[in-house]
Amino acid sequence: MSDFRIPEHVHASDAPHGGTVLLNARSGQWYAMNRTAGELWHEWNRTGDFDTAVDAMTRRFPHVRSEHVRADAEELAEALVERGLLLLHGSSAPRERRAPHERGPEAVGGTRPRWRHRAAGLVGLVAALCLLRLPFRLTTGAVTLLKRRWCRHSAAPEQAASAIVAVHRAAHRYPGRAACLELSLGTVLALALDRLSLDWCLGSAEDPYRFHAWVEVDGCPAVHPDDLERGPFHKVFAM
Repeated sequence: MSDFRIPEHVHASDAPHGGTVLLNARSGQWYAMNRTAGELWHEWNRTGDFDTAVDAMTRRFPHVRSEHVRADAEELAEALVERGLLLLHGSSAPRERRAPHERGPEAVGGTRPRWRHRAAGLVGLVAALCLLRLPFRLTTGAVTLLKRRWCRHSAAPEQAASAIVAVHRAAHRYPGRAACLELSLGTVLALALDRLSLDWCLGSAEDPYRFHAWVEVDGCPAVHPDDLERGPFHKVFAM
């Protein structure tokens, strides 16, 4: 096996029980690894060398024959490389296959007439549904560009709360899927109509593994009053 490197678009989070969650920010896909696989991945991230990681794992588990450790490591490395979560030195990231579908002067709400408030929620949701049909790397790239080039101010907590309610109201009339990913991105886009920005976050929880998307204002989550996904999600990626 050759030397490795971890792509910049791969983000990791360690769970208290020892597992590791990876997010491919280009495809929007999540991956969960057990403790042993996570330790190998971290060794490759630290050293970039296959053999060094195998030797470290062999010393850590002396009761397992070294050839078995190597065979398991080779199988894991091949799976990670195939999914674009690990790259051989000198290679470029593979093209991602499209994932299945799964504080400014104005506020969204407050200073807006009610019809404009509702319209912003509808436009934000529709725009989110369209963006999420693109490869995820294009979706995140568009959000980053929008915040950098268009948004002038940070949203206040009450502005974020109003936008969340408006987007949820629009989603009630949508016949298709509108879960946390669509709703959170819709909130970001609804606020962007007034050139306001907030953070779009993706994270995970363990036991069992669950994945969630939400928005934050100055590091504090902004949620709908009826949001059931308030558990201890650990932020893995934000923009």
